[in-house]
Parts: sequence; C-alpha cells; structure tokens
Amino acid sequence: MYPMLFWFKIFTMGVSFYLINDYRKQIYFYFHNFGLSKKVLWIFSLLFDLLLFFAMMILAYNLR
Repeated sequence: MYPMLFWFKIFTMGVSFYLINDYRKQIYFYFHNFGLSKKVLWIFSLLFDLLLFFAMMILAYNLR
C-alpha cells in the first residue's frame, strides 16, 4: 500500500504543478515582488510537502 500512496502523491504533485502554472499564473507576481522566483517557490513547497509526507508515513508505519 505504501508504494501506491507514494506514486499517487508524486502524480498529484505533478497535476497541481501543471494546473497552477497553467491557470493561476498571476499568483507569481505577488511573490516576485518579494524577490522569490517561480523555481525557488516550487522547490521549497514541493520539498516541504514531500518531507511532511514521509514524516507522516513513518509515523503511521510506527503506530500500527
């Protein structure tokens, strides 16, 4: 079950990346004014999301 959840997580991250880049481009102007590029925003947000996902998976595995 865990490998399936991992690949589902990767798939949903890709879908959200595509949808936000395609339909919500105007959001980036707000962060650009603070000196953050699109690349930096995506790297930190996806990295934080994956680290949180792994932490929750480890916690769930240890609690069962």
